[in-house]
Amino acid sequence: MRNERKYKIITLLSLALALLLLGLGVREPFRMATAEYRQHEEYVLKGAQIYAENCVQCHGPYGEGVVGMPLNRAEFRVDPASPAGKEIYAYLFDTIARGREGNAAHYQWVRVKTPEGKDAWMSYTEMPAWLKEHGGPLDEEAVKALTLFIMYDDPSGSQWYMVGDSSKAPIPAADLTPDETGVIPLPDADVPEEVNVTAKALLRDLAKTQCLTCHRIGSKGAYIGPDLSQLGLWGIDKEFLVEWIKRASGPNAMPHDERMPIYWSQNRAITSTEIDLSERVVSEGPYYMPAFEDRLTDEEISVIADYLLGLK
Repeated sequence: MRNERKYKIITLLSLALALLLLGLGVREPFRMATAEYRQHEEYVLKGAQIYAENCVQCHGPYGEGVVGMPLNRAEFRVDPASPAGKEIYAYLFDTIARGREGNAAHYQWVRVKTPEGKDAWMSYTEMPAWLKEHGGPLDEEAVKALTLFIMYDDPSGSQWYMVGDSSKAPIPAADLTPDETGVIPLPDADVPEEVNVTAKALLRDLAKTQCLTCHRIGSKGAYIGPDLSQLGLWGIDKEFLVEWIKRASGPNAMPHDERMPIYWSQNRAITSTEIDLSERVVSEGPYYMPAFEDRLTDEEISVIADYLLGLK
Protein backbone atom coordinates (compact mmCIF):
# COMPACT_ATOMS: atom_id res chain seq x y z
CA MET A 1 0.00 0.00 0.00
CA ARG A 2 2.80 2.34 0.91
CA ASN A 3 4.56 1.70 -2.41
CA GLU A 4 1.31 2.15 -4.30
CA ARG A 5 0.75 5.54 -2.62
CA LYS A 6 4.32 6.53 -3.42
CA TYR A 7 3.81 5.67 -7.09
CA LYS A 8 0.59 7.69 -7.18
CA ILE A 9 2.32 10.71 -5.67
CA ILE A 10 5.19 10.39 -8.13
CA THR A 11 2.73 10.03 -11.02
CA LEU A 12 0.78 13.11 -9.92
CA LEU A 13 3.94 15.13 -9.48
CA SER A 14 5.14 14.02 -12.92
CA LEU A 15 1.83 15.02 -14.46
CA ALA A 16 1.96 18.37 -12.70
CA LEU A 17 5.51 18.95 -13.91
CA ALA A 18 4.53 17.95 -17.45
CA LEU A 19 1.58 20.36 -17.37
CA LEU A 20 3.83 23.10 -16.01
CA LEU A 21 6.39 22.53 -18.75
CA LEU A 22 3.63 22.42 -21.35
CA GLY A 23 2.25 25.69 -20.02
CA LEU A 24 5.69 27.27 -20.14
CA GLY A 25 6.18 25.98 -23.66
CA VAL A 26 2.87 27.45 -24.78
CA ARG A 27 3.61 30.73 -22.99
CA GLU A 28 7.21 31.08 -24.21
CA PRO A 29 6.41 32.44 -27.70
CA PHE A 30 4.11 35.05 -26.14
CA ARG A 31 6.77 35.96 -23.58
CA MET A 32 9.39 36.30 -26.29
CA ALA A 33 7.05 38.35 -28.47
CA THR A 34 6.30 40.65 -25.53
CA ALA A 35 9.99 41.05 -24.74
CA GLU A 36 10.75 41.79 -28.40
CA TYR A 37 7.91 44.34 -28.54
CA ARG A 38 9.19 46.09 -25.41
CA GLN A 39 12.72 46.18 -26.79
CA HIS A 40 11.42 47.65 -30.04
CA GLU A 41 9.50 50.32 -28.11
CA GLU A 42 12.66 51.15 -26.16
CA TYR A 43 14.57 51.56 -29.43
CA VAL A 44 11.85 53.88 -30.78
CA LEU A 45 11.94 56.05 -27.63
CA LYS A 46 15.74 56.17 -27.73
CA GLY A 47 15.54 57.07 -31.41
CA ALA A 48 13.11 59.91 -30.64
CA GLN A 49 15.54 61.31 -28.08
CA ILE A 50 18.48 61.12 -30.49
CA TYR A 51 16.36 62.69 -33.23
CA ALA A 52 15.36 65.59 -30.96
CA GLU A 53 19.00 66.26 -30.11
CA ASN A 54 20.52 65.92 -33.58
CA CYS A 55 18.06 65.82 -36.47
CA VAL A 56 15.28 68.33 -35.86
CA GLN A 57 17.11 71.31 -37.40
CA CYS A 58 17.24 69.74 -40.85
CA HIS A 59 14.34 67.30 -40.93
CA GLY A 60 11.81 69.21 -38.80
CA PRO A 61 10.19 68.37 -35.44
CA TYR A 62 7.49 66.33 -37.16
CA GLY A 63 9.83 64.80 -39.73
CA GLU A 64 8.14 67.06 -42.27
CA GLY A 65 11.39 68.06 -43.96
CA VAL A 66 12.86 71.54 -43.95
CA VAL A 67 16.36 71.64 -45.43
CA GLY A 68 16.60 67.88 -45.11
CA MET A 69 14.39 65.27 -46.75
CA PRO A 70 10.95 64.57 -45.19
CA LEU A 71 11.09 61.44 -43.02
CA ASN A 72 7.47 61.37 -41.85
CA ARG A 73 6.36 59.36 -44.87
CA ALA A 74 3.97 56.43 -45.16
CA GLU A 75 6.42 54.41 -47.28
CA PHE A 76 8.92 54.44 -44.40
CA ARG A 77 6.40 53.19 -41.80
CA VAL A 78 6.90 49.49 -42.47
CA ASP A 79 7.51 46.44 -40.30
CA PRO A 80 11.33 46.13 -40.37
CA ALA A 81 11.01 42.31 -40.27
CA SER A 82 9.04 42.21 -43.54
CA PRO A 83 10.82 41.80 -46.90
CA ALA A 84 10.03 45.40 -47.89
CA GLY A 85 10.89 46.60 -44.39
CA LYS A 86 14.32 45.01 -44.53
CA GLU A 87 15.13 46.97 -47.69
CA ILE A 88 13.90 50.24 -46.20
CA TYR A 89 15.77 49.55 -42.95
CA ALA A 90 19.00 48.96 -44.90
CA TYR A 91 18.48 52.15 -46.94
CA LEU A 92 17.77 54.35 -43.91
CA PHE A 93 20.48 52.82 -41.73
CA ASP A 94 23.09 53.18 -44.46
CA THR A 95 22.10 56.78 -45.24
CA ILE A 96 22.27 57.78 -41.57
CA ALA A 97 25.51 55.88 -41.04
CA ARG A 98 27.39 57.03 -44.15
CA GLY A 99 25.63 60.26 -45.06
CA ARG A 100 25.41 61.35 -48.68
CA GLU A 101 27.12 63.88 -50.86
CA GLY A 102 25.77 67.34 -51.40
CA ASN A 103 26.89 70.88 -51.92
CA ALA A 104 30.08 71.82 -50.07
CA ALA A 105 28.24 74.69 -48.38
CA HIS A 106 25.93 72.05 -46.85
CA TYR A 107 22.73 73.61 -48.23
CA GLN A 108 22.13 74.43 -51.85
CA TRP A 109 18.79 74.76 -53.57
CA VAL A 110 18.10 75.62 -57.17
CA ARG A 111 14.89 76.74 -58.79
CA VAL A 112 13.76 74.25 -61.43
CA LYS A 113 10.83 73.68 -63.74
CA THR A 114 8.64 70.68 -62.92
CA PRO A 115 7.47 68.34 -65.69
CA GLU A 116 4.23 70.35 -65.59
CA GLY A 117 6.16 73.57 -66.22
CA LYS A 118 5.77 75.01 -62.70
CA ASP A 119 8.54 76.53 -60.59
CA ALA A 120 9.85 74.36 -57.77
CA TRP A 121 12.91 73.98 -55.61
CA MET A 122 15.48 71.21 -55.74
CA SER A 123 17.84 70.56 -52.84
CA TYR A 124 21.41 69.31 -52.94
CA THR A 125 21.64 69.32 -49.16
CA GLU A 126 24.56 67.34 -47.78
CA MET A 127 23.74 64.58 -45.28
CA PRO A 128 26.64 64.16 -42.83
CA ALA A 129 27.76 60.71 -41.71
CA TRP A 130 26.57 59.84 -38.20
CA LEU A 131 28.13 56.44 -37.49
CA LYS A 132 31.48 56.56 -35.67
CA GLU A 133 32.94 54.12 -38.19
CA HIS A 134 32.42 56.78 -40.86
CA GLY A 135 33.51 59.75 -38.76
CA GLY A 136 30.19 60.53 -37.05
CA PRO A 137 29.33 60.80 -33.33
CA LEU A 138 26.91 57.86 -32.95
CA ASP A 139 27.44 54.16 -32.27
CA GLU A 140 25.64 51.38 -34.12
CA GLU A 141 22.91 51.03 -31.47
CA ALA A 142 22.07 54.73 -31.78
CA VAL A 143 21.83 54.56 -35.58
CA LYS A 144 19.62 51.47 -35.24
CA ALA A 145 17.38 53.34 -32.78
CA LEU A 146 17.05 56.29 -35.20
CA THR A 147 16.18 53.94 -38.04
CA LEU A 148 13.51 52.10 -36.04
CA PHE A 149 12.11 55.43 -34.82
CA ILE A 150 11.61 56.62 -38.41
CA MET A 151 10.10 53.25 -39.41
CA TYR A 152 7.74 52.92 -36.43
CA ASP A 153 4.75 51.19 -37.99
CA ASP A 154 1.82 53.37 -36.98
CA PRO A 155 -0.35 54.84 -39.77
CA SER A 156 -0.78 58.04 -37.73
CA GLY A 157 2.97 58.58 -37.40
CA SER A 158 2.50 58.90 -33.64
CA GLN A 159 6.22 58.63 -32.90
CA TRP A 160 6.80 62.16 -34.22
CA TYR A 161 4.70 63.62 -31.41
CA MET A 162 7.30 62.40 -28.91
CA VAL A 163 9.75 64.97 -30.27
CA GLY A 164 9.56 68.13 -28.19
CA ASP A 165 7.75 66.32 -25.36
CA SER A 166 9.88 67.21 -22.32
CA SER A 167 9.08 63.87 -20.69
CA LYS A 168 10.13 61.81 -23.72
CA ALA A 169 12.30 63.57 -26.28
CA PRO A 170 12.94 67.21 -25.37
CA ILE A 171 14.50 69.52 -27.94
CA PRO A 172 17.56 71.34 -26.48
CA ALA A 173 16.71 74.71 -24.95
CA ALA A 174 17.48 77.94 -26.78
CA ASP A 175 20.55 80.00 -25.85
CA LEU A 176 19.33 83.60 -25.66
CA THR A 177 21.91 84.87 -23.18
CA PRO A 178 22.69 88.59 -23.71
CA ASP A 179 26.23 89.94 -23.88
CA GLU A 180 27.79 92.51 -21.56
CA THR A 181 25.80 95.28 -23.23
CA GLY A 182 22.53 93.52 -22.41
CA VAL A 183 21.56 92.49 -25.95
CA ILE A 184 21.58 89.14 -27.72
CA PRO A 185 24.71 89.14 -29.92
CA LEU A 186 23.99 88.56 -33.62
CA PRO A 187 26.43 88.54 -36.55
CA ASP A 188 26.60 91.34 -39.09
CA ALA A 189 25.39 90.39 -42.55
CA ASP A 190 26.82 91.58 -45.85
CA VAL A 191 24.17 94.28 -46.18
CA PRO A 192 24.01 98.05 -45.57
CA GLU A 193 24.49 99.02 -41.92
CA GLU A 194 20.93 100.32 -41.69
CA VAL A 195 19.63 96.85 -42.62
CA ASN A 196 21.89 95.20 -40.03
CA VAL A 197 20.72 97.51 -37.27
CA THR A 198 17.01 97.32 -38.12
CA ALA A 199 16.92 93.55 -38.73
CA LYS A 200 18.87 92.66 -35.60
CA ALA A 201 16.58 94.86 -33.50
CA LEU A 202 13.58 93.00 -34.93
CA LEU A 203 15.16 89.60 -34.35
CA ARG A 204 15.98 90.48 -30.73
CA ASP A 205 12.33 91.40 -30.17
CA LEU A 206 11.37 87.80 -29.33
CA ALA A 207 7.75 88.60 -28.59
CA LYS A 208 7.34 90.07 -32.05
CA THR A 209 9.43 87.95 -34.40
CA GLN A 210 10.07 84.74 -32.40
CA CYS A 211 12.82 83.78 -34.89
CA LEU A 212 15.50 83.07 -32.27
CA THR A 213 13.12 80.90 -30.26
CA CYS A 214 13.29 78.39 -33.13
CA HIS A 215 16.39 79.20 -35.22
CA ARG A 216 20.10 79.56 -34.62
CA ILE A 217 21.81 82.69 -35.95
CA GLY A 218 25.50 82.86 -35.16
CA SER A 219 26.08 81.66 -31.61
CA LYS A 220 22.54 82.31 -30.33
CA GLY A 221 19.10 80.87 -30.79
CA ALA A 222 17.36 77.51 -30.69
CA TYR A 223 17.44 74.15 -32.40
CA ILE A 224 13.89 73.62 -33.67
CA GLY A 225 14.25 75.17 -37.10
CA PRO A 226 17.34 75.11 -39.33
CA ASP A 227 20.46 77.12 -38.50
CA LEU A 228 20.18 80.36 -40.49
CA SER A 229 23.77 81.50 -39.96
CA GLN A 230 24.70 80.94 -43.64
CA LEU A 231 21.32 81.28 -45.29
CA GLY A 232 22.87 83.47 -47.98
CA LEU A 233 24.65 80.38 -49.34
CA TRP A 234 21.53 78.29 -49.71
CA GLY A 235 20.66 79.51 -53.18
CA ILE A 236 17.12 80.72 -52.48
CA ASP A 237 15.97 84.14 -53.61
CA LYS A 238 14.29 86.97 -51.75
CA GLU A 239 10.94 86.48 -53.43
CA PHE A 240 10.70 82.96 -52.09
CA LEU A 241 12.03 83.80 -48.62
CA VAL A 242 9.54 86.64 -48.17
CA GLU A 243 6.66 84.35 -49.14
CA TRP A 244 7.92 81.62 -46.82
CA ILE A 245 8.10 84.02 -43.84
CA LYS A 246 4.64 85.33 -44.66
CA ARG A 247 2.81 82.09 -45.42
CA ALA A 248 4.71 79.02 -44.24
CA SER A 249 1.59 77.68 -42.52
CA GLY A 250 -1.94 78.62 -41.58
CA PRO A 251 -5.10 79.12 -43.66
CA ASN A 252 -3.23 81.02 -46.38
CA ALA A 253 -0.23 78.68 -46.42
CA MET A 254 1.85 78.27 -49.55
CA PRO A 255 0.81 75.23 -51.59
CA HIS A 256 2.90 72.16 -50.86
CA ASP A 257 4.37 72.26 -54.36
CA GLU A 258 5.82 75.70 -53.59
CA ARG A 259 7.38 74.75 -50.26
CA MET A 260 11.08 74.35 -49.89
CA PRO A 261 12.23 72.10 -51.32
CA ILE A 262 10.20 69.37 -53.00
CA TYR A 263 13.03 67.62 -54.83
CA TRP A 264 16.14 66.18 -53.18
CA SER A 265 19.23 65.00 -55.01
CA GLN A 266 20.33 61.54 -53.95
CA ASN A 267 24.09 61.18 -54.09
CA ARG A 268 25.79 64.04 -55.84
CA ALA A 269 26.74 67.67 -55.56
CA ILE A 270 25.94 70.18 -58.25
CA THR A 271 28.54 69.36 -60.91
CA SER A 272 26.62 70.02 -64.11
CA THR A 273 23.53 71.68 -65.49
CA GLU A 274 21.73 68.32 -65.49
CA ILE A 275 18.75 68.30 -63.13
CA ASP A 276 17.31 64.99 -61.97
CA LEU A 277 13.60 65.27 -61.23
CA SER A 278 12.97 61.54 -60.89
CA GLU A 279 12.85 61.66 -57.09
CA ARG A 280 9.97 63.93 -56.14
CA VAL A 281 9.28 64.19 -52.43
CA VAL A 282 6.59 66.58 -51.19
CA SER A 283 6.35 67.24 -47.48
CA GLU A 284 2.76 67.07 -46.33
CA GLY A 285 3.41 67.18 -42.59
CA PRO A 286 2.52 70.01 -40.21
CA TYR A 287 5.02 72.83 -39.77
CA TYR A 288 6.26 74.52 -36.62
CA MET A 289 7.03 77.57 -38.75
CA PRO A 290 4.24 80.11 -38.13
CA ALA A 291 2.92 82.56 -40.71
CA PHE A 292 3.96 86.17 -40.11
CA GLU A 293 1.87 88.00 -42.70
CA ASP A 294 -0.42 89.37 -39.95
CA ARG A 295 2.33 89.79 -37.34
CA LEU A 296 4.94 91.76 -39.27
CA THR A 297 4.62 94.48 -41.89
CA ASP A 298 5.83 93.93 -45.44
CA GLU A 299 8.72 96.33 -44.73
CA GLU A 300 9.77 94.40 -41.62
CA ILE A 301 9.65 91.05 -43.45
CA SER A 302 11.64 92.56 -46.33
CA VAL A 303 14.44 93.83 -44.08
CA ILE A 304 14.65 90.50 -42.22
CA ALA A 305 14.88 88.69 -45.57
CA ASP A 306 17.65 91.06 -46.74
CA TYR A 307 19.59 90.44 -43.53
CA LEU A 308 19.26 86.66 -43.69
CA LEU A 309 20.27 86.53 -47.34
CA GLY A 310 23.36 88.55 -46.43
CA LEU A 311 24.54 85.91 -43.93
CA LYS A 312 27.32 83.88 -45.59
